[in-house]
Amino acid sequence: MPATKSGANVILVDNGKILLLLREGGWKSSHWGPPGGGVDKGETPEQAAVRETFEESGLRVKPEDLELLIQRTKHNYGMIYFYITDKFSGKDIKLSYEHSDFAWVDIKKIDEYNTTFEPDELAVIKKAVLSY
Repeated sequence: MPATKSGANVILVDNGKILLLLREGGWKSSHWGPPGGGVDKGETPEQAAVRETFEESGLRVKPEDLELLIQRTKHNYGMIYFYITDKFSGKDIKLSYEHSDFAWVDIKKIDEYNTTFEPDELAVIKKAVLSY
């Protein structure tokens, strides 16, 4: 069966740290990952990234502030997009029902976390965050 879904994720950067959310139930439960989720019908990946960031963290990003960092097919899921930005608004994290905790993780210490990232994705993310 061909993959028909797409997913969009946002790496939010703040002074060398990125926002990770602890997944609760479902895919990769008990793993840390960025805000993100499926691209709905009629939605662009950027629109999904904006929506998912707000739904999962309560923080707001603008499509024009998102830089495409990674675009790839993943397993049998479909196309996955990772965006990165250090421009966001809001200060209080408001978790969705999909998550039980959050952390602003120093990118130099990310290997201490059980994340949803594939090793090659994490290598690209580390390099990008260090340049912000």
